Amino acid sequence: MQDAGCRTPVAGSRFLRLFSRLLLAAFCLLLLVSCRFPGAVRPTVKIGLVAPFEGRYRYVGYDVIYAVRLAVREANAAGGVGGYSVELVAYDDGADAAHAEAMAVEQARKLAVDPEVVAAVGHFRPETTAAAADAYAEASIPLISPGVIDPYASAVAGELLGYLEEAGLGRAALVTDGGPLGRALQRDARIGPVASPQGAGWLDRVLASEAIVCDAGPVTAGEVAKALRGAGWGGVFLGGPELAAADFAAVAGDAAEGARFVTPWPFPQDLLEEADFVAAYRGMGPHVQPPGPLALPAYAATWRVLEALERDIAAHGAPTREGMAAALAEMETGDAVLYWYRVGQSGVPERAP
Repeated sequence: MQDAGCRTPVAGSRFLRLFSRLLLAAFCLLLLVSCRFPGAVRPTVKIGLVAPFEGRYRYVGYDVIYAVRLAVREANAAGGVGGYSVELVAYDDGADAAHAEAMAVEQARKLAVDPEVVAAVGHFRPETTAAAADAYAEASIPLISPGVIDPYASAVAGELLGYLEEAGLGRAALVTDGGPLGRALQRDARIGPVASPQGAGWLDRVLASEAIVCDAGPVTAGEVAKALRGAGWGGVFLGGPELAAADFAAVAGDAAEGARFVTPWPFPQDLLEEADFVAAYRGMGPHVQPPGPLALPAYAATWRVLEALERDIAAHGAPTREGMAAALAEMETGDAVLYWYRVGQSGVPERAP
């Protein structure tokens, strides 16, 4: 959005034109803080991004950073937000490292000490997001967490249970590491037994089931699928958005084929209405890969932050962390749209009916 420049009042005579020019000069000298000349540097406001850029989950970081950069680039190309240029500050939280949770907190605190940072997007893994939450709260930095299933767990659980019912799969077990999807599924008495993949004898407990829903990270889910198929189990393997990760198919190998999952985050190239986004995303650099399932929610989350920023500046004249938190709280997020996928022979998820 463009800022209005200083304008000369309309004049109908030589005297009025001269007088108006003198008034204009005095007016702009007095109001330099609110009236900028073409080419003047806009003040800067910063948005933080924290994601895994190294280690096993590095593909997550490189999936989301181009989407976030794209949104920021589009906002700045349109004239900035409320007279401010937006700058992105990105940090790595090393999501799979032994000290990842401590690292997530450290990166949140790095953002906190920069007074120009008014909001953050991250961390894209449930464990690092939860670990850093208190650090953001202490600094009054609102955190937007796309890619974390908590807000959608009940909807995804309901979709999975509906599939089991329609398919006539009455004996369905749950293998869970205690995440929100597993907790949502356990609120329904139609699923059981329930086993932890870290527990002794979990495999024997679930082998008699016609279907198994796995609520675990992509690596653990891959190990579960591989162990089941290796034991001769031939049922239906189901899960949530974690099964979209490349790690699931990489760890499970042939055992991943046929696995079905439901997710609120589709691959953008599967949506005709997102063709422009896919093209713009690929245009971010010569080596940028096609966007993965977290690219679109990261892009949407960034634009949500930018809209809140515009509201905050309009209401208070300048952005603040407190103002951003209030603006974000007032914005509606909308209902989740869920998508079904099936893992094909090559290990690549494909849209499923």
